[in-house]
Amino acid sequence: MEWLVSNQGNALPLSEYIRRCVDDVPQRVIREMIQKRDIKIDGVRIQGDVPLQEGQTLTLYWPRSYLLSLMSPEALPAVVYEDSHVVIIDKPAGLLSQSESLYSIGNNALDLMRKELKRRGEPAEELVLCHRLDVMTGGLLVFAKDSEAAEILLSAFENRTIEKTYVCDVKGCPSQRSAVLDAWLRKDEKAALVSVTDYPARGAVPIRTGYTCLSPGPYARLEVQLYTGKTHQIRAHLAHIGHPILGDDKYGDRDLNRKLGIRHQRLWSTRLVFHTEGCLSGLNGKIIETAYPYDIPGKERYGSHD
Repeated sequence: MEWLVSNQGNALPLSEYIRRCVDDVPQRVIREMIQKRDIKIDGVRIQGDVPLQEGQTLTLYWPRSYLLSLMSPEALPAVVYEDSHVVIIDKPAGLLSQSESLYSIGNNALDLMRKELKRRGEPAEELVLCHRLDVMTGGLLVFAKDSEAAEILLSAFENRTIEKTYVCDVKGCPSQRSAVLDAWLRKDEKAALVSVTDYPARGAVPIRTGYTCLSPGPYARLEVQLYTGKTHQIRAHLAHIGHPILGDDKYGDRDLNRKLGIRHQRLWSTRLVFHTEGCLSGLNGKIIETAYPYDIPGKERYGSHD
């Protein structure tokens, strides 16, 4: 696959440009492509993590194992709720919410749902993705079928009138079984990372994250409520208090993840509570839930939390 380097990529090292453009692509995949010289610049295979120039043409040859993980049959989304205005799916981990320039090789949830609507003979071009989940975060993803529903839902997500709950497995167990955490988050666009502090650092924005421990132990299960919704907020905030999400190599314990054999981050959007009006008044107060799909290491399956 090919794409053109934008002015934002000028002088950036190749690895940083890929991380910046594609959130959550595993760093091991980028390293593997660079080490194996599976990247071309203007048709010539490169050696090393070279700086880029605006206007160059990049050609990437993604590792076969990575392509298979993105395009496996298991990555087909299940519809958990649908009416004439809205469709909600249970997005698998590893499936993009929507297409991105570097991911022309794979499926994405928006295109899959458009294809499904077309297969049924229903209008598909007006389908709008109303929010996003990181590629490795699974769970409830909401689409609007028409412009009126899209306007209502996009506003509701922006104004945080839709309550969102996540479930995750973390390293260790918080000493407080339930808490609401306040901190500040700063985003490093160049490195595609965020950092969390307990004080208002320069360029940081306030965040609030709540959690309740569902199952204590060496690997605890938490239910998490987002009161603000910033990039990587749950992952970075829990790592900041010493309890990173299992399977998260970016903010977590890479060695522990390898020891446990966990390759995908254990974070799932499990519940949405709607506060809507207009054509979506029938959704007002409705709770949509899906089961958390993972086992706690060394414990029996926790199962649904309906």
